[in-house]
Amino acid sequence: MSALLDPGPTTVLRVEAVDSSPPPGVDRERLRIGASQVLMGLSLVLVWALLYLFVLSGLEQAHAQSALYGRLRTELAEGTAPTGAPIALGSPVALISIPGAGVKDLVVVEGSRPTQLQDGPGHMLGSVLPGQQGVSVVAGHSLSFGGPFSRIDGLTRGSLIKVTTAQGSFAFEVLGVRTKGDPVPAALAAGAARLTLVTAGRGLGPAGDDVEVPDALKSGEPAARSVLDNLAASDSVFVDAELAAGVPAGPVATADPDAKLMTVSADTTTLALLALALQLLVGALVAFAWAWTRWSRPAAWIALGPGVLATLWLASSIGSRLLPGLV
Repeated sequence: MSALLDPGPTTVLRVEAVDSSPPPGVDRERLRIGASQVLMGLSLVLVWALLYLFVLSGLEQAHAQSALYGRLRTELAEGTAPTGAPIALGSPVALISIPGAGVKDLVVVEGSRPTQLQDGPGHMLGSVLPGQQGVSVVAGHSLSFGGPFSRIDGLTRGSLIKVTTAQGSFAFEVLGVRTKGDPVPAALAAGAARLTLVTAGRGLGPAGDDVEVPDALKSGEPAARSVLDNLAASDSVFVDAELAAGVPAGPVATADPDAKLMTVSADTTTLALLALALQLLVGALVAFAWAWTRWSRPAAWIALGPGVLATLWLASSIGSRLLPGLV
């Protein structure tokens, strides 16, 4: 009977304040985990940026060069390759080989904005085409996008630079390599042609200083002079090469004031394209995250992984145009 009458444990209502704060160390642990995730994300972004600039961008230019080479070869065979302005930006204008710098049959495109330099060395507007009488200027990357001009600073006097255009094949002889403050070549002789290659140097001075203009461009060639004035960087490397007898020059395009090779330029078109590419990337990441939680992981990778990679590559390609053009 006593067991039946036993009320058992009772519930006690407590009215005093209760400490509901998390145990000591929990906030610190959450902060540590959050910081580690942020650092991991930044590390992945940095690794991707380096991978793109020094590896994938080279593959991108190689793909563009393959298409440009086929196009230029056809135009040379048909006699339709350009010999003077107007020339559409990005069109192939010449084939260049520099044995001493490891450059073989590289297509030179018209224009020297970042968009054109992603496809290959660019002929600067305002200068004559290579091989024509006067001064021709060709700019190219030194590190990213395959670094086509990465080794031109090692050329020595007498090295050959071979160029093929619609007007024939030319063998320029290198006069020397110079940077800001070095003596510039003498004025061109009548009928001669000069080819100046330009790329980024390696720690030769702070960016933004004006580039010294060669005497040859100060006397009688205002268009080419304005081209070199636009380089505006002390860490540019110039390789000057000459040809005793050039061919007559065709019409010369007006110098492009927006072709700022060693300064960061953010034009509205590039920013708009970059914003669109980033939106596509965010959309691809959201779709991938959704598939990751709803589907199997292999299915998510197979179905949406290529889309994430493609949009990331697109955003990186457009974003790289905000960097100095010769790097």
